Amino acid sequence: MNRLYNLEKQNKKHLIIYLMAGDPDLKTTEKLIYLLDKIGVSVIELGVPFSDPIADGVTIQKAGDRALKQGINLKKVFLLMKKVRKKVNVPIVLMTYYNIIFNFGIKKFIIESKKSGIDGAIIPDLPFDEESEIYDLAVKNDFCIIYLVSPTNTISRTKKIVEKSMGFVYYILVKGVTGINNKRSSFDFRHLKILRKFSKKPIFAGFGVSMPHEVKEILRYFDGVIIGSAFVNIIEKYGNKTEKLLKECKKFVCKFLTGVKNAR
Repeated sequence: MNRLYNLEKQNKKHLIIYLMAGDPDLKTTEKLIYLLDKIGVSVIELGVPFSDPIADGVTIQKAGDRALKQGINLKKVFLLMKKVRKKVNVPIVLMTYYNIIFNFGIKKFIIESKKSGIDGAIIPDLPFDEESEIYDLAVKNDFCIIYLVSPTNTISRTKKIVEKSMGFVYYILVKGVTGINNKRSSFDFRHLKILRKFSKKPIFAGFGVSMPHEVKEILRYFDGVIIGSAFVNIIEKYGNKTEKLLKECKKFVCKFLTGVKNAR
C-alpha cells in the first residue's frame, strides 16, 4: 500500500520538508534524507531540477541551477531513491514538471517511480483536468498525483481538484511562486471550509512559510505544513561544509517539529 495513505490514519499534525535533489550534490541529498527520516518529518518532498521552474521562487530556482550543474536528472534521482529506500520508510514525493515526465515517458515515469520507492508526484504545471493519461496510470499503479489548490480557484474548480488529488491536498497559502513570505498577514485561508467539505484527505499548506511561530496558526486550520525555501536557504549557506550543514538543518527542522507537536 502507498505510504501516503497512512497519513490519514495518524491522529497528529505533520511537517513536510522540501529539498532539491543534487543540491549541493547527491551524496549530501542522501544524508539529508536519512536525517529528515530520523528526526521524524512526515513526508519528504524531493525536487527534480528543471530549467524553467515556473512555480519556484529565486531560492529554489538557484538550488535547481546548482543541481543541474551537477548533471542531476530524473534517472539519477531514481537511482538515489532506490538506494535510500533500503534504509528509510518515510513517504517521499517528487516535485517535478510535466515536461520532464513527458520527455522521459509518462508510463515509464510511473513505473520507475514505483520501482524506486517514490510514493507520488506534485506537478505544478499539470492542470487537473487536462491530462488524463498520467492520472489513469497513477491510479492503476497505486501512485499518488497530488494537485495544488490556490485561493484564487473558484469553488467549483476547488471541489474538482480536491476530489481528484491523491494522498493529500496541497494548499497554496500565498499568491505567486514559492519563497519566504515577508508579509505575514497575506496567508489566505479562504477555501478551508470548502476543502474540508469535499475531502477527507489530509490538507497540507505551503508556499511562504519560513518561521516556526507561523506553524501554530497554520496548523489550527490544516493537517500539515510544508517548508521549502527556508530549508533550501540553509543548504545554500552551508552546502560546502557537510557536517555543519547537517547540524544546522537538524536544528532548523527540530524547531518546526516542536511547533507541530504542540499544535492542536
